[in-house]
Amino acid sequence: MTLPLSDTQEKITFLYDPNLPEETLSSLAERGIIDVNEYHRYIWMVKKDKVKNVHTHAITQGTGKDRRWFTNVRDPQTGKRKRVAGNSEEEVYQKLYTFYFAREKEKALTLEKIYAEWLPYRVATVGKANTAHRQDTDYHRYYLNEPLSKHLISTPVRELTRAEIKQWECELIKKYQMTYKAATNVFSILRQMMDYLVDRELLERNIAREIHLDRTIYRTVSKAPAETQIFFPDEIEELIALCYQKAKETEDENYLTIPLIQQLGIRLGECLALSFSDFDTKTHKVHIHRSLCVQDELLPDGTWAKRHFVVEDSLKKGSPPRDILVTDACFELIKKIRAMLLKKGIVRDRIFETASESSIQMKLYRLCGKLNFGRRSPHKLRKTYISLLLNNGLDPDFVRRQAGHQQLQTTLNNYTYSTTRDEVIVEKLNQVLAL
Repeated sequence: MTLPLSDTQEKITFLYDPNLPEETLSSLAERGIIDVNEYHRYIWMVKKDKVKNVHTHAITQGTGKDRRWFTNVRDPQTGKRKRVAGNSEEEVYQKLYTFYFAREKEKALTLEKIYAEWLPYRVATVGKANTAHRQDTDYHRYYLNEPLSKHLISTPVRELTRAEIKQWECELIKKYQMTYKAATNVFSILRQMMDYLVDRELLERNIAREIHLDRTIYRTVSKAPAETQIFFPDEIEELIALCYQKAKETEDENYLTIPLIQQLGIRLGECLALSFSDFDTKTHKVHIHRSLCVQDELLPDGTWAKRHFVVEDSLKKGSPPRDILVTDACFELIKKIRAMLLKKGIVRDRIFETASESSIQMKLYRLCGKLNFGRRSPHKLRKTYISLLLNNGLDPDFVRRQAGHQQLQTTLNNYTYSTTRDEVIVEKLNQVLAL
């Protein structure tokens, strides 16, 4: 049978615990069992004495303007001398106490244990939470629920070696036939988590960033055939005609997002954020400066709130606003949309206020099905626009600026396809190469 402690015994017992939780300390202080200031003075004295018994290097105050305190320790991983600094002598002693006596818990830190702490940190420090949301999805798929990753996430981070990490990465790439881009996204989680541990001074260096793989291990991506990536001119003609027909029949102006993207070559999110005031008939330009963006919110329990979309004064990846030149037909289309809204008694500046990305995508899918085209997304309209301009001799750098790309190679490599069907090319080849 355990006898209850007296107030004095309880006080002494807790005074010997340097890791007393704050809520427990507050409770004891409220009951008059412990004096908070006395507790901290005592713990400081105990910690300082313990450090003095093991630390052999001098602790001195510098002569610089900030008058910081310094000492040295021997790094257990490298065996090299490492400097410890603080704004006060007490801060240096606290760091030394952690170094010598309070690192057992840190040594046992695993990726699995640290993840719940890292994710909110990632949300707080990334530009947009949807990036962290994607990483959270990847973590559960490729780390937490992946047999190949069991050793990686359960082994103390300090005990992981470059060889183990490299082997894990290679095995995961081969299992899922990852491209370089896909693998980079997955492995960025490991690198960023270890960066976080370095920033918290729980890890001396991030060995995951020292790993380099042979590029031949990744799955190569061949450029997809044009018929799956763009609409040919005859298909565009049929598609646009059907869009106007459906808009008239249903009195739904959102069908006209499709011909508008075809005229502007902008992203779907940029199109859905457009306002009538963005169009300038005098300069024949449209000001692209906003985008309909997904907003993610991480809840306190580690789950994600239901996604919602908002118009933000920003473009993809922080790209600057741009003014694009447009045709007379584009302004005629805008007049038609405004007339449709006025007919329904709607007066507003934003053009497609009731549309969402998924609703426009489904409209386009249904229209493709009705016309017996292969299913193509709104992004394929953007590729069609870029390809048509380049294939008809417009200056490549002008096309790049219209598209809002930072690099010309992005425009040429990823967005440019032949807009001429194979049978037409064969006919020309017959003419050019005829004997």
